[in-house]
Amino acid sequence: MSRKVGMKPTKTGQLAPKVISGFLKFKTGHPKPLFASYNVTGRCNMKCAFCEWWKHQTPELPTKKAFAAIDAVCSYGVPFFDLSGGEPLLRKDLFVLAKRVASHGCLVSMNTNGTLVNEDNVSEIAKIFDTVVVSLDGPKEVHDKIRGVAGTYEKATSAIRLLKQNGVKTGVNSVATKWNIHLLPQFMEQIRSIVDFAQVQPVHPYPPSPENVPETSQVSQLTEYLLDLKQSDPNFLAVPTEFIKGFRQFFVGNAPKICHAGELYVAINPEGKLLACPARPDLFLGDTLCDSVDDSLKNRDSEGWRKVSSCKGCWLECTVGVAMVLKNPLKEVPQLMGLWASRKN
Repeated sequence: MSRKVGMKPTKTGQLAPKVISGFLKFKTGHPKPLFASYNVTGRCNMKCAFCEWWKHQTPELPTKKAFAAIDAVCSYGVPFFDLSGGEPLLRKDLFVLAKRVASHGCLVSMNTNGTLVNEDNVSEIAKIFDTVVVSLDGPKEVHDKIRGVAGTYEKATSAIRLLKQNGVKTGVNSVATKWNIHLLPQFMEQIRSIVDFAQVQPVHPYPPSPENVPETSQVSQLTEYLLDLKQSDPNFLAVPTEFIKGFRQFFVGNAPKICHAGELYVAINPEGKLLACPARPDLFLGDTLCDSVDDSLKNRDSEGWRKVSSCKGCWLECTVGVAMVLKNPLKEVPQLMGLWASRKN
């Protein structure tokens, strides 16, 4: 099965020059971030087996200061902006934050577990977000076990139905662990007809802890399936081919370090700190509320930048996957623009 990449012409047309400029800056040794993520809250209503967010209390910015953090990064020219968490919908002001991002002309997405999407808020979500990604790790029993809360699967699938009914570009993100890796090929086939795209992400941190590592044969089977799916339906599987090929190396702790933290992507933590990487809360480059984003990104003598160079690496779609997109821009960038652009119009 093949599918066309849907785009919203006005917004993607406006952003195309930014993406091209970002690619040229990257290639000429003057990188400027193309992607930003803002973890608007550390709060989460899940208890995922592989995640620590829900175990900690993290201060978060009030609305006006969150506006300032968003303005600082968006004004720097970042075309793609993701709102995440924790669970972003736990913030009562999420929609006004998303509107603030959109006011800068950015394509705005949300990563959510889907449990708080409902009839009351889905129309507002549809008006604001260009793309919504829902976490879904497999069939009901497996998904609920991984996420640590019973009933999560039903709520997530209900969210997907509501989002699609309201014209939202909707994707699924599945985390591959030893508990679900053998089920993911069949699961991908089941969801192909109900979502616009899917992402598969190996469980982190890296190197993976032994209790999370699946059998080598299962990793190989999943990798082969995903490579076939990417070839037959490239716009559905929204990760680069080379990213898929690296799964085997990742799970044996031998993944190559492909890192452009602070160059192709940046992140804002719940307190408004500018991070080089969304996966590393310790890679602190500056404070969006009082420091110039440009100065923070150019000050390579800071402790955060030194930690970037010593990082062991990862295999995250939002970091490694982004870097791989710009290694093959003629193929990957058009798919990327379609992934983020809405089909609503």
